[in-house]
Amino acid sequence: MGNPNIKNFYLPLSRVHVTAGARWAHEVGTDYWFNPSSGLDQFAAASTATGDELAENGWIATSLVNTAGGAGDFMGGGLTPSLGAGPKGFQTPVPSDMGTPQHGLTDLTGDLLGSPSIFGDYAHAYAAMRLAGKSVMPRYLIMEALAAFTVTSTGSVQSALGFFNAAGTISTEADQFAVIYTDNTDFFLAGAAAKMATGPTIASLTAATWNLWKIVIEYAGTAVPKCYAYVNNTIFSATAGSGVQDKFPLRWGFHSLTNDRIGVGLTRVYYDW
Repeated sequence: MGNPNIKNFYLPLSRVHVTAGARWAHEVGTDYWFNPSSGLDQFAAASTATGDELAENGWIATSLVNTAGGAGDFMGGGLTPSLGAGPKGFQTPVPSDMGTPQHGLTDLTGDLLGSPSIFGDYAHAYAAMRLAGKSVMPRYLIMEALAAFTVTSTGSVQSALGFFNAAGTISTEADQFAVIYTDNTDFFLAGAAAKMATGPTIASLTAATWNLWKIVIEYAGTAVPKCYAYVNNTIFSATAGSGVQDKFPLRWGFHSLTNDRIGVGLTRVYYDW
C-alpha cells in the first residue's frame, strides 16, 4: 500500500477498546475507558470476592466516594456541534445539560486515583499501532474526561487531573506531566512544576459544572512532546506547552486537597493519528 495513512479511512472500525478500568493493566488497545458506576464501587479496597476493584488491578485508589449521577437531559439535551482548534480538532457535540454523570468524588485531603503506568512509551504505542492495522506510530496521546472542580475555595496546583510521571507521586507537583488545575481564578495546563497554558476563568466556566476536559500530548520526535488542553473543545492556547522526555510510561489520574476537590466521570485515554 503506497500510503500507509490511507487506513485512516477505516481506523474507527479497527480500534481496540479496553472498556473497563480493571483491565487496563491486563490488556493492550488503542482506547482505554474509565467508567464509574453506582452499581459497583470500583474504588473500594482490593477484594478477591469480585476481582473488579481498581486497587487489585494495578491502580492506586484512596478514599474516593463512588457517586451516582442524575438530573441530566436525555443524551445531554441540546447538542452544539463543535470543532476544536489547535493541532488536533475535535468534532464533539457539547451538551446543554448533561446533569451530573456517575463519578468518583474526592472529599478529603489526599484523595486520589492513579492508573497503572502504561501510557506513551514505545511498547504501548507500538501495540496501538499494530492493533489499529497501521504502519506508522500514533501522533497523539489524548485524555477526554467528564469532570467538575466541585470545590475551589483556595486553589491548589496539587488538586489536578491528567497525566503523571510513572515513577512519581500523584500528589506531588513536580511529578505532574500534563495536568489541569485551577488557582481559584483561572484554569491552567501545567506540568513539571510549571504552567504551560492559561484557560478560562472560573467565573466564565462555573467550575462546579460538569464539562468535557481534554489533554493532548503530541509526538515531536527527539524534541520534547507538545502539550495542549481543551474544555468543551475550546483550546486553552494554540501555543504548545513543553513536555519533558525520559518520563514515560505515564499514568492517568487525579488528586485533591480538602479545599480544592475534583469529581471525575467517564474518561477515555487513547492514541490517535
